[in-house]
Amino acid sequence: MAEPERIYWDACVFLSYINGVPDRLPTIDELLNKARAGEFELVTSSLSHAEVAFADIEKTQGQLDPEIEAKIDDLWKPGGPVKTVEFYDLIGIEARDLMRQGIAQGWGSLKPNDAMHLATAKRLQVARMHTYDDRLLKWDGHTAFAIEEPVVAQMPLSPEPGAA
Repeated sequence: MAEPERIYWDACVFLSYINGVPDRLPTIDELLNKARAGEFELVTSSLSHAEVAFADIEKTQGQLDPEIEAKIDDLWKPGGPVKTVEFYDLIGIEARDLMRQGIAQGWGSLKPNDAMHLATAKRLQVARMHTYDDRLLKWDGHTAFAIEEPVVAQMPLSPEPGAA
């Protein structure tokens, strides 16, 4: 049996989920359901634990919500839909090389966190990387994997209003 496709998520996808971004949430929810069902393997760097620390509303109100923290923790708890990969030296070196390559090739500079996500995805040999970050989307075609916004080939059909 073939291993499921491996898809990497940048932290901004998780933040869109936690913040409930209306035009993104249905796609993200469906992809999380598919990952839970084992249709593909969803991975990210352990760096995402720090990048996805709180929702926008917690930051603007200056008050933390235990329900939001639980929603964040549910993403990467054992048996959850997301597998995290530890950051280590080889990923750091690859991230540095990507940052230097971007400058040398005229593709623009990468922030260190973005470079770490790209390097982790490369190290894991993912099929694709999902992000909403325009700076990372520009790297599509310059890696061995596709870099794209999250997409679902076909969303599940919603029941007709009033149907039981």
